Amino acid sequence: MIFDPLSELTQPGSNLRVHNARLIDAQQSETGQTLLTIEHAGITRELIGAGPWSEEHNRRDVGQIGYVVAAKPFGEVSPGGCYFRPYLDQSLRRVPELDRFEEVSGDEGPQPEVIGWYCDAKPGGFRAPVGIVPGEDGRFVPDETIEVTLRVPPEFVREAHQVQMTPAELLRSFVGDLAGIQNFTACPRADRYGSNGSDERDYAEAWLHRAHGFNAIDLDALENRAREDQERQWQRDEFADLLDEFESAGGQADELFAAVQAILDKQEKG
Repeated sequence: MIFDPLSELTQPGSNLRVHNARLIDAQQSETGQTLLTIEHAGITRELIGAGPWSEEHNRRDVGQIGYVVAAKPFGEVSPGGCYFRPYLDQSLRRVPELDRFEEVSGDEGPQPEVIGWYCDAKPGGFRAPVGIVPGEDGRFVPDETIEVTLRVPPEFVREAHQVQMTPAELLRSFVGDLAGIQNFTACPRADRYGSNGSDERDYAEAWLHRAHGFNAIDLDALENRAREDQERQWQRDEFADLLDEFESAGGQADELFAAVQAILDKQEKG
């Protein structure tokens, strides 16, 4: 029996993402449902689309390449329904041969840490973290997060439960707002951080300045100064290398120093 990923999508609890699929057509059924005609790996299937029929919404992606994912049952979502999501970069394709596997703990065995792709901008292929679909020209923001361990009091746990979140979820949500992070599909973030909106970002920044603004420093100025110091150090290193080359060629260090001093004297007079 040959595994058919498109048929597997219709099974209860399916969490598959079928990539490199083309939406051939979208039509309304006699019962008002959305019918998606999907082609994948030479096989064409008709799948039930999630949600009610909409001529403008359901047919706008016809002819495009993307991936198909099963919809979670909710509201008007049809049982066994699927969503078609077009790639923002239509030259993007999944390349399973580039997947890299790492051993992880648990009963599921080796899991891919990164998965393979290619697009016109990166014809040699590239890898991206599992769970994101690269944006324009295969771009994405790599995960540069650091791990922080924090113990929280029961009062905070209660606040999180009041909005039906775990403490970690609530903190993660606040971090996205305070850091002013916006996660765009054109260049998705591998760490999956994002904010809850512009108002939330403004309120979080106002809280930071009100609660801790008295300790604020000018990070931009410090970072610029550090870059300038680093650039000067590079210049010193380059001059030291130049001196070594000069001496290796038979020159005398004093001669080079004298030449530099002559330039300085000329600048001071000019």
